[in-house]
Amino acid sequence: MTHRFSSQQPLRALIVDDDLDSVILMTTMLELYGVGVTATTSATQALQELRFLPHILIADLAMPIVDGFDLIQQVRALPPEQGGEIPAIAVSAWVATETQERAIKSGFQRFLSKPYQLNELLETVSQLTGWKVNEPEFAA
Repeated sequence: MTHRFSSQQPLRALIVDDDLDSVILMTTMLELYGVGVTATTSATQALQELRFLPHILIADLAMPIVDGFDLIQQVRALPPEQGGEIPAIAVSAWVATETQERAIKSGFQRFLSKPYQLNELLETVSQLTGWKVNEPEFAA
């Protein structure tokens, strides 16, 4: 099952981060570029939101109870039609090489260290989904 973005529908991202400020920042940045965002603060909620088949998952690694490593392993255990092959980006302030390698081995395709730049986030989302970055959408 492919998760390549089709320009006939808006790109949908699922953001998972227990830090509300990080959720608000990433949501604002992506929505400015026309991305539909569903944001959750727990891995348990994220697994429930996968039933709506977002195009990309962006998850923090350092979350209580179920961290990002465990989350992506649970996602990868799902069948493709339930989101098991969704492109996924790990984000974390933990920047050690071991952390990045563990994130990729756990099932994420990319790792972004916090704080990341907007263009870095957009480029990574585009690479993983085929989404074409357009000009930002400002409210009139």
